Amino acid sequence: MKKRQFKKLDNSISSFQWIKKKSERYWQKVDLMECSGCQIQEGSQWKKGLSESELEDFQNQLSITFPESLKNYYRTMNGLDKPGIDNNGGEGEIDLGPTFYSYPDDIPIIKARIKLTMEANRVTEDTMKNQNVPPTFPYLGHRFLVLDHEENVLSMFGSDIIFWGGNLSKGIAKDIFPIRHAEKKKIDTSSFWNKKIGR
Repeated sequence: MKKRQFKKLDNSISSFQWIKKKSERYWQKVDLMECSGCQIQEGSQWKKGLSESELEDFQNQLSITFPESLKNYYRTMNGLDKPGIDNNGGEGEIDLGPTFYSYPDDIPIIKARIKLTMEANRVTEDTMKNQNVPPTFPYLGHRFLVLDHEENVLSMFGSDIIFWGGNLSKGIAKDIFPIRHAEKKKIDTSSFWNKKIGR
């Protein structure tokens, strides 16, 4: 992906539609790497986006209010029509599993990811209230959207946290396309999750 195209990505429906179109074309021919973790299958396509009533139910089941960015993403697409392939680094059996999480199938996985990340970082419901800790939402593996005013995407694997993208569309694009440039963004280091980046 060209740097200019990447910089233009915002959280509008048109940005997510662009990602949808380009990624489906990109996945027409896929070479799987010998590594652990679910990879996109060749010929994968995005499932139809959600209706407003489905979005409402999604939020209710998670007890989370989605920002407009997350709503626009799920209005446009809702996970993939094929499971991801984990070839376990070329050793052992091939496993299948979700890549981009979808409603309603992956709600248990989303809840489990949130719980594990909170436990690894010693975040409880009380600390969320008392220390103004924003909730997070996993949309793919251990990629989380922070639901605060900045809406950064962080890669959160237990207590290992790194900055991944300056908004949701950039975070998603970075996981799909070969992007050879790092995104530079000044982040608010007073934010709870941003304080943990790189520790």
